[in-house]
Amino acid sequence: MKRTYLEVWGDTVDGRHLLYSILIGVGLGTPAYLLAAWLFGQAEGIDQTLSKSYALLVGLAACVLTGVVSARLFPPKRILVEADDEPGSRDVAMDSIEQEFGPLGDPDELPAAVLREVKELGIYEDLARQHAKNAAKEVTR
Repeated sequence: MKRTYLEVWGDTVDGRHLLYSILIGVGLGTPAYLLAAWLFGQAEGIDQTLSKSYALLVGLAACVLTGVVSARLFPPKRILVEADDEPGSRDVAMDSIEQEFGPLGDPDELPAAVLREVKELGIYEDLARQHAKNAAKEVTR
């Protein structure tokens, strides 16, 4: 049977698993809310105007529980393979990013905390090389 994948909020998901997750959410969230609304409505000492708010919190907690259950039942299908980068692959990636979003800029102009993180990630030299390449292009124009 061929799987159908859907794009939801920028991620690709299995349509059947999404449907099952929604059904689990409806199956847990709605009864939890209704039961909590009934219980808080029966309880003495709880302001009736707040009882539905409390019930809504219980329903939201059930939705969070649904997310956990669904994540356990339907784990991600992606297989990430880490490999050494090929020579020039970072340059190609940075060119692609600049084509889509614009120049990356001078890494030395980044705030100190960001610059420290960039250096820890080991991409400072790549960013500096990209900036120098763009500066050289500007000079030749």
